[in-house]
Amino acid sequence: MKILKFSDPDIFQAVVQEHLLKHEVENNLPLGILSSLIAGEYRDQPPYFAKVEDQGETKLVVICTPPYPALISFEEVPLDEEVVSLAIDDLLKELGDNLTGMTGSKNMVSQFADTWQAAAGGQVILKMAMRTYKLVQVSPVFGVPGSMRPANEADTSLLLDWYGNFHRESLKEKPDPERIKIQVERYLKADPHLRGMMIWEDGGNPVSMAGYSGPTTNGIRIGAVYTPLALRRKGYASACVAGLSQHLLDIGFKFCFLFTDLVNPISNHIYQQIGYQAENDVDTFEFKRL
Repeated sequence: MKILKFSDPDIFQAVVQEHLLKHEVENNLPLGILSSLIAGEYRDQPPYFAKVEDQGETKLVVICTPPYPALISFEEVPLDEEVVSLAIDDLLKELGDNLTGMTGSKNMVSQFADTWQAAAGGQVILKMAMRTYKLVQVSPVFGVPGSMRPANEADTSLLLDWYGNFHRESLKEKPDPERIKIQVERYLKADPHLRGMMIWEDGGNPVSMAGYSGPTTNGIRIGAVYTPLALRRKGYASACVAGLSQHLLDIGFKFCFLFTDLVNPISNHIYQQIGYQAENDVDTFEFKRL
């Protein structure tokens, strides 16, 4: 059993992509983040790339882009404790306090949280309990007034406000204005086949938004879905996500995926009505040193 580390995201992708694509939907986040790293994003601090292998067989893939939580790959079978300990020991050695948490399949990420707590003596907090959904065919939304259009530079102030609120409500974190600005700029300036933001308008007024990013070989992730509080329960978000999902299928993606917060039954329900089907549960743990 050994851990192999890499510094070049292109080389790392070549080494681990086949393994990650065995479960493309479940591994959409590490696949998408890796693509973004190759494009030059998420470089606030040096990224961490590693894989654990046993006799040439990949057992685990780990990616971390501080200050964000480390990502662990989805694996079909429970991981041997030696794999978990090897990964945590190296993460602590290489990242130290920059290891702020971990995200991964509910079935295994708790192993890593427990192992980190035993090794570092800190506090582990379940920050988010999520579910991954996949869509291959859209169930159209009818009866919602308005239409969808791509966001543009003229929407920058609106998107900064809405994206900041999205971080507060959905990601449960205080938005960093500079990071929000960078993320909004990425949505507006990216290749529209790979990343973008759509706005639903009613009567010429923006009422909801939904973004997309993190393309994998066959799919792409929808996120940053937000409707201002006063405009909710009118079907705007459902119509926007349905329209965006259909657009992404139309331009060549075989499926779309998204994450929902399990404490929000409304979002889980509306996405299923659009045609999204549950795939697996994902937890994010926050690590705090005592």
